[in-house]
Amino acid sequence: MVKVKKNRFWQNTIKKYRKIIPHYTIPETIHDIAAVILQAEKENRRVKAVGSGHSFSDVAMPDHYLVDLRLLNKVLELPNFIKEEKKDRTLVHVEAGITIQKFNCEMDDRDLCITNMGGIDEQTLAGAISTGTHGTGIDLPSLPGLVQSMVLVTKNGKMLRIEPTNGITDPAKHNEIAIELRQDDDLFYSALVNLGCFGIIYSYILKIEEMYYLKETKECFKWKDIKPKLEDRSIFFEEDGTTPIRGVMVQINPYKTDKDDHTVIVVKHRLLKSKPKRNINDRKRNWLSSLFGNFPLVPFSFLVISKKIVRKPSKLPSLLDSSLKSLRDKSFENKGYKVLYQGVEYLKVRAYDSEFAFDLAFGKNNFIAAIERMFELVEYNQARGFYQSSPMGIRFVNRSKAYLSPEYAKQVAYIDVPFVCGTPGSDDFLYDYQKIMLDKGGIPHWGKINSILNGKPEVIKEYYPELPKWEKVFKEFNENKTFSNQFSDRLKLGFICVEEMSDLEV
Repeated sequence: MVKVKKNRFWQNTIKKYRKIIPHYTIPETIHDIAAVILQAEKENRRVKAVGSGHSFSDVAMPDHYLVDLRLLNKVLELPNFIKEEKKDRTLVHVEAGITIQKFNCEMDDRDLCITNMGGIDEQTLAGAISTGTHGTGIDLPSLPGLVQSMVLVTKNGKMLRIEPTNGITDPAKHNEIAIELRQDDDLFYSALVNLGCFGIIYSYILKIEEMYYLKETKECFKWKDIKPKLEDRSIFFEEDGTTPIRGVMVQINPYKTDKDDHTVIVVKHRLLKSKPKRNINDRKRNWLSSLFGNFPLVPFSFLVISKKIVRKPSKLPSLLDSSLKSLRDKSFENKGYKVLYQGVEYLKVRAYDSEFAFDLAFGKNNFIAAIERMFELVEYNQARGFYQSSPMGIRFVNRSKAYLSPEYAKQVAYIDVPFVCGTPGSDDFLYDYQKIMLDKGGIPHWGKINSILNGKPEVIKEYYPELPKWEKVFKEFNENKTFSNQFSDRLKLGFICVEEMSDLEV
């Protein structure tokens, strides 16, 4: 019997979205999920799965039935119906409610490691994958790119194993009771980033890597020096110009404070050939000096800094600068997932942000134009007494096949603009940032603040060429909007490409 709690309070991590939920359910099996869906359909109510609540948008905001996947967090045996040529010890089968933190620990025990991840690990796999969480690495996939197979519970409580057309399952050997195998490219690449609109994900089969080790370095530059390296892409290579660097991310002080230029920290992740001999300096990052940006943050320090932001925001430009400069020449060597994780208390659990993806094809540098336009906005707002409370971030990720991924079919640069919660004027500031990035061709991240898309279905249609195929799957599984919520409603997801959907059915 599925656990149900009546009228329970729910909120996301930054407390931006909160609600009393009439039916808060905690399933323990896939059949519990199906039972909740059937009950919601019987009552003509909506049902929504939630993970850890780390999305800053309302993408996870439930309406009537909330499905909390916290107990569906186990590593499962790999099925016996995998094709012989696809069998590999780096394939892992896990329930969708497992947090990335627990997943990483479980994989460590198997001497395996996740290929890429965002800066925090509190999210559930389902939440992170379904909203397109990425990480950094111009030749690395985002999290959806790790998925080889998934089990979805959808309308009428139907259970589906979904894979690409040439999936890892041998149809002749598939033997899952009550689970139908569907191998179809359009279905699979629509379901990868489905924003919870197709049903509730029960499990994934992921392909990850043998355990690897990384060295993280931090170098300090001026914007005028790093800009050309971004423009010609030489930032992704060693000095020889040919050896690729596994991962690069950039942190920029939006304020000019030193010799009339912006301080920049470039973080690089390089593969190590062998397990490092760690010293005491490598055991922990220098969290005390990393009070801003996408770096570790302890709760007490956060309270102190946030009070300073409110009382003396004019100190922010120099405070950001000294914080970034304190990171230069720092290094950290460890297992891959421990380096990808950005600390014990990542700023983003105390902040919120917008993040936009920019196409890097054919030498496009719209992301640089957007950043420099945002520099101008920063100066304008500074003169009015409003300040940004964190560095801007740039990360890079390889192309994706997921139809609703911002990096669909293209390598991208992501610009991230976080604000510490409570920063005066941050909502207006963030909206103006969104306008700039949208104007420069940026595509909003689904899990971040994306209010600029309100009332602009034509923009979504323009940026996602495979949206008609995604919405065809939406119509199959969610025509009655059982799995929709206020997020999908306000963006009109599922109902944008009416004409194209009709053409596809002919």
